[in-house]
Amino acid sequence: MSLVVNHNMMAANVARNLNAHYSNLSTSTQRLSTGMRINSAADDAAGLAISELQRADIAALQQGARNANDAISLIQTADGAMGVIDEKLIRMKELAEQAATGTYDSTQRLMIESEYQQMASEITRIANATDFNGTKLLDGTLSGVHDGSQMTSTGALKVHFGTGNDSAEDYYYIEIGDVTAQALGLGSASTYNEDRDRIIAEYKTQLEKAMKGWDRGNAWQKSAYDQIDDLVTDFTEKLYAVENIMNGNAQGAATDATLADAWNALSEQEKQFYGRGLPSDNMPPDADQYAAMSDSDKQKVLYAYTRALVNSWSDGDPQRLDADGNIDPAGTIDATVDSFGDNGGTDLSLTDITTVLGEVERVGNTMDPAVGTDARAATSAAIYDALHAMSVGLETKWDAAGRTIATQEDAQLALTAINNAIIEKDKVRAHLGAIQNRLENTITNLNVQAENLQAAESRIRDVDVATEMTEFTRQQILTQTAVAMLSQANSLPQMAMQLVGG
Repeated sequence: MSLVVNHNMMAANVARNLNAHYSNLSTSTQRLSTGMRINSAADDAAGLAISELQRADIAALQQGARNANDAISLIQTADGAMGVIDEKLIRMKELAEQAATGTYDSTQRLMIESEYQQMASEITRIANATDFNGTKLLDGTLSGVHDGSQMTSTGALKVHFGTGNDSAEDYYYIEIGDVTAQALGLGSASTYNEDRDRIIAEYKTQLEKAMKGWDRGNAWQKSAYDQIDDLVTDFTEKLYAVENIMNGNAQGAATDATLADAWNALSEQEKQFYGRGLPSDNMPPDADQYAAMSDSDKQKVLYAYTRALVNSWSDGDPQRLDADGNIDPAGTIDATVDSFGDNGGTDLSLTDITTVLGEVERVGNTMDPAVGTDARAATSAAIYDALHAMSVGLETKWDAAGRTIATQEDAQLALTAINNAIIEKDKVRAHLGAIQNRLENTITNLNVQAENLQAAESRIRDVDVATEMTEFTRQQILTQTAVAMLSQANSLPQMAMQLVGG
């Protein structure tokens, strides 16, 4: 290399090395001060992309564990309330056992009955009042199909804990049924009147849901909707007539005539079938005859009248029995209705559903011909699905078992009803206990998964202090050496002055 004065190449070379060493020293300083190997995308682009996804999953898993813990708290709240309901059911069983014996007079029985009803009311109050973060737990709110499309979700409670939305990995449901006294079949909270109103309200709600997508401005759709609504309203009025007979109240000649006409319109086979063995001269009974009947016969009368009214209501395609007393397969009402009302019980819910279905189909078949057959069939199918899904919760029998212990006979019947209620309640508690254990295992798994993912993310992003300190020391020494050599390189051109004679 020649001795020149215009360009000091040695100084330039040393300066370049100094800048490189100083830049590396700055990087090491940043890594040691932050504890992170990757502080920007330039440090490791691929590593940054991988670790950011891992950090998102870690945060989601940690929140999922908190979600699962919240669900456990919810379950514990529900289970604690049902523990109190346990005590009430045990007391009701004790009271029923006490009232089942014959050593008490009517006054004393009324006292026992009063406490029995208070226990039933308290069960209902607890079920309706128990909530977690504003969500009712024991009144049936958390039962049915989950729907999270609205601001407030409905149906079964969805516990989400995973990092995605796969039903096999990321969530499952907590479903808690209705444990009110009415749902358990106990106490006077579930009266005929209340059951009737509840069923009617449910019918109308389900019909509206089934026809939610209909265009009410379209003539044939509006006509079909109005006809179905009229059917429900008409049946409501007939249920009131049945209620009057059940309560022994003759409500004028018009009501008596309506019921009598409905009964007399049945065939002899139907009278025998629906009357469940009642003497034909007792049907239809007047109020005095009804009042004198036993409770079991009153149940048979109620069922017989109800069935007769359903037949009279389903005009155009009434259900009829053949000569052997079997359901006529040609009728539009589901043949399985012949099993309803066994043992003298009454079951209006499925009967009403199948009757409404028959009417819906009849209305659908008379719709505007411009509407295709497939569209009419789809409409009927949608309504059927909605009503059928609803029917599961409406198979209510209006019998006395478990409703009261006012008489020795009622108390004896209540013993079995209370046992059944305890079993139903225990099914709910056992289900919740199993879900709680599952959630605890889920939390353990989530914590382990988050820990392992955190370790993987750490290996990518965290700095190895020992290695980085070694690199820092190396770059520090190189920087100091470069500074020293730059000073020497800057002084070398002065040698040219000696040659010039300076």
